[in-house]
Amino acid sequence: MRLPTAFHPLLFVSALLTWSVVGVQGLVFMNLTSQHLTSASVLVWFVAFVSFGVAFWLKVRGEGRPGASLLGTQTVAALAVIATGTSGFEGALLAIISGQVPMFLSSRSTLLWCAGLVLASLAVYLFLYPPLDALASAGGYAGLLVFTATAAHIQQRELDGRRELARLHARLEAAQALLAEREREQERLRIARELHDSLGHHLTALSLNIEAASHSMEGPGLEHVRRAQKVARTLLREVREVVSSLREGPLQLGPALADLTREVPGLQVHLQVAEGLSITEPAAAHCLLRCVQEVITNTLRHASAHHLWIDVVSTGEGALRLHARDDGVGAVALEPGAGLTGMRERFTQLGGSLEWRLVARRGVELVAWLPTRGAQG
Repeated sequence: MRLPTAFHPLLFVSALLTWSVVGVQGLVFMNLTSQHLTSASVLVWFVAFVSFGVAFWLKVRGEGRPGASLLGTQTVAALAVIATGTSGFEGALLAIISGQVPMFLSSRSTLLWCAGLVLASLAVYLFLYPPLDALASAGGYAGLLVFTATAAHIQQRELDGRRELARLHARLEAAQALLAEREREQERLRIARELHDSLGHHLTALSLNIEAASHSMEGPGLEHVRRAQKVARTLLREVREVVSSLREGPLQLGPALADLTREVPGLQVHLQVAEGLSITEPAAAHCLLRCVQEVITNTLRHASAHHLWIDVVSTGEGALRLHARDDGVGAVALEPGAGLTGMRERFTQLGGSLEWRLVARRGVELVAWLPTRGAQG
């Protein structure tokens, strides 16, 4: 079974139009009178036709997953409409089904399902018509069925390709953000080393020489030497403070996450991070960035969402809280894969937690909590 897929608006309109035309044609050819309304075949046709429409609507809305049951309902209803209809156009309903199957089943299952549709419709036509007429009707609709299934399959492959491209783009953006942050960190460390090894060394030597000079001088010049010694010690202390701050420089979460979530193809990411919020622990920063990257990747691959909201706030207790939700199709049950499991393990190892839940008609919601001594903002 494929992952839930958004139904293309044009396919929905064309399918709805086809279903309506079949219904109008059926009513016209029945030439209904008050006596016909009590006929068993008319009642069966009406119930089957409405059931087909309801199952199709639920399928499009993404309700009642998994989709195989709704596809099965549509198939049985279409065969019942064919068996009880009189217009000869009822077989068009099979094309609506074949247009949906590639979106929810694998290529092999699609082929088997379509073959079953053809054979089942042939059996119904053999029951209604002479063999040659039955073969002609079933053959004609088989061609239409293959055409719609092939078109839907191509559309699904193109959609899968775009999703995969967007997923890879998100991973590339994440890798670039982490690489840029690492380069900035390495640059800070290089500057810190240069200050410590060069300027710090010379200031230490200057301070020692001035101190030695202060012991050998007397008179009015001694006061100037002591002032120079004080200035040298102040400079040395400030250099050490700068070196220390450079080595422990915090990661600004806002810019780092903005780089990660900017221009994700096919997904509008709404990021909210408190201004000035930063984190000094490299392991916690790496965990948070990886979590956001995994959320984007999962949303692109599984949710069929248009919007993703990500909020990162400080809890006021030195901890960070990440909240993410999307407007995708969700799922009946969420089975955590390697990505979600790995995220939970990262947070647990750092003393935090990560939970997710399904929200009816609102996709998936994720909440993570991470204690960190270096959270500021």
